[in-house]
Amino acid sequence: MKEHSIYHCLSCQHTPLELSEEGYTCPNCNTLFLVKDGISILVKEAQEHEAQLAEARSINPAWYEEEQKAEAESPWRHHLKKRRSFVKDSIARYLSSCGKQKAETMLDLGCGDGNNLAWLTDYAEQLWGSDYNILRLARVKERKLNVGIFLGNILDYPVVDNTFEIVYFNHVLEHIQDDDAALATAHRVLKPGGLLVLGVPNEGVWWWQLAYKRAPGTLESTDHVHFYTAETISQKVLTAGFSITEVKHLGWGPPDWTWDMRVRKYKILDDLFDIIGKLFIPTQASSLYIMAIKENN
Repeated sequence: MKEHSIYHCLSCQHTPLELSEEGYTCPNCNTLFLVKDGISILVKEAQEHEAQLAEARSINPAWYEEEQKAEAESPWRHHLKKRRSFVKDSIARYLSSCGKQKAETMLDLGCGDGNNLAWLTDYAEQLWGSDYNILRLARVKERKLNVGIFLGNILDYPVVDNTFEIVYFNHVLEHIQDDDAALATAHRVLKPGGLLVLGVPNEGVWWWQLAYKRAPGTLESTDHVHFYTAETISQKVLTAGFSITEVKHLGWGPPDWTWDMRVRKYKILDDLFDIIGKLFIPTQASSLYIMAIKENN
C-alpha cells in the first residue's frame, strides 16, 4: 500500500492525495499538506496547530517536550513489561484466529516517541504511527524504523475509512477531552473485523482515587481529563460500535503515587502486589486493557 493512498483531504475528503516534492496535494481542491523533515503534516492549519502546541508546552513543558522513558528506564518497568506481554499475546491470538502471522496494516494511534513501534513491527507488514506532537514524531524518525509516520489530529483524522487491520490505542484516550469522538475515529479507520487494542489507566476506581486524595496537588497537575473504570470505558467502547472480547485488569500497587513508584521498581514487590491485588481487590488494578472488534457490516 502506498502511503499517500491511506490519506484523505481534510478540506473535501477526497482520496487519494498526490505526492509531490512539497508534500501531499489534493487533486480535487488543491489543498497542500507539507512534509517536514520526512514527517507528513496532515492537519488543516499547521501554523495554528503549532501555536496551540507551543502554548501547551509553555504550561506543561515536561509532558510536551521531555523524552518519554523507555520501558527499561521506567520505575514501573516490570508492570510495563507485563502490559506489553499481554498485548503481544492478544494480538498474536487475534492474528492466529484470522489465519495470519502478521496484520497487513496496523496503526499506533498516538505513538509518542515511538517506544512501542519497534516491537509492533513484529506483527504488521505495514505499520504506521501518528501523533499530534511534531517533537515526538521527530524522535520516532531518528529511530530509523520501517514505519510510516504522520502528524494528525485524532478528532479530525486524515485517514480513509476501513484502512487498518489493528489499531493500537495505548494510554492516549485519557488525555483527550472528546473521548467519544476519538473512539469514533478508531472505529472509522479500522477494517470490519479489525481489532482495537485500547489501554487506559484504571484511575476512576476508589483505590486510585484514594491516591489522588492523598496527593491533591497531583490531581491538579495531571493532564488526564478522564478517570475510567472498567464499566465506564467499556460502555464508551460499546457505544462507539465495537464488540468487546476481553477486559483485562493489570498491575496493583499501594494507593500512594510516591510509594507506588518506589516499591514497584522491584520485581519481587511488583509481583507480590499483583498476587495480593488479584486475590483481594481484583478490580482496583492500575491499568485496563480492552480488546474489541469492529463488527462486519
